[in-house]
Amino acid sequence: MDNIQTELFSRIKAAMPVPGLMPDQLADLLQISKDSVYRRIKGEKPLLFDEIVTIAKAFHISLDEIMNLSSESIVFHGQYVNEDNFNLEHYVGSMIQNLQSLSVLENVNLYYISKDIPVFYYLMFPEIAAFKFFVWAKTQMQFEHFKDRVFSFDIVTAELADLCKKAAQLYASQPSVEILNADNILNDLRQLEYYKDTNVFNNRDEIDCIYDKMDEMVAHMENQAVSGHKSLPGQADGGGDYKLYVNDFYVGDNTVIASSNSMRIVFLNHAAINFVSTVSPNFVDYNIDFMNNLIKKSALISEVGERTRSRFFNLIHERIARHRLHTMHSFRNS
Repeated sequence: MDNIQTELFSRIKAAMPVPGLMPDQLADLLQISKDSVYRRIKGEKPLLFDEIVTIAKAFHISLDEIMNLSSESIVFHGQYVNEDNFNLEHYVGSMIQNLQSLSVLENVNLYYISKDIPVFYYLMFPEIAAFKFFVWAKTQMQFEHFKDRVFSFDIVTAELADLCKKAAQLYASQPSVEILNADNILNDLRQLEYYKDTNVFNNRDEIDCIYDKMDEMVAHMENQAVSGHKSLPGQADGGGDYKLYVNDFYVGDNTVIASSNSMRIVFLNHAAINFVSTVSPNFVDYNIDFMNNLIKKSALISEVGERTRSRFFNLIHERIARHRLHTMHSFRNS
């Protein structure tokens, strides 16, 4: 029990953005005095079993792992998005909260293994953000109140645009490693063509605008790769260090790994726009090992590899241009 108690408090400390607040939070959680909390932390008083369960639930800690039970279960934390609880401001706000929690960790690095373009680049361009939000609500989540709606850039209000910019700024401020494939853009291009075919757009100017912004987004990603630092569009470098790897064989699954001196966590994308997270050591170790092996088989194109970098981004621009030509030609003939 002494070992379990020590390990439990160690996990809590590692999971907290501000470890010094642990006694206050535990006192509120367990409804006991801070003095009683300190006695438990020092091992002078054993935790009761119901206290262990309460703490484990509150901090999403697997008791199987703490107690070394022979279980293959992995504890994930997350919420399911549905029409009743979905709110764009709240959704982007949750991204901001996660990024703020990570930003206070010492020597934090983010690793993004992408199936699509990393979501934070969408947020840097309100027009693309509006399109992606619309896709999520109307088609991927099939919300009833979007059933008969046509597209409008107004889906991104001034308040939501400010939140998107804040989330993008927080992401840009933190050191990151991204592993991309030229196919990451294809889902966005297919969605544009699908909505053109189903008459969701009011006019061709809306489609033209989104294609323009996609080209700008890709150009911005290339500028970051050249400088080796992240930034917002139109702003000078000054963000976190940026390493970009290209893997021509593997298209990722939108896995995000955050690693710092005190904490490691994996975020997994599922069911379109849902994310779950876990700090379960075995699962985190497995994903970090997979990522490191993937990096070994990928080409670094940030700051170095100018020829490979140019070919990679030119290929994405060519795919945008090809889809654009086909879509706009069929729009004229429809």
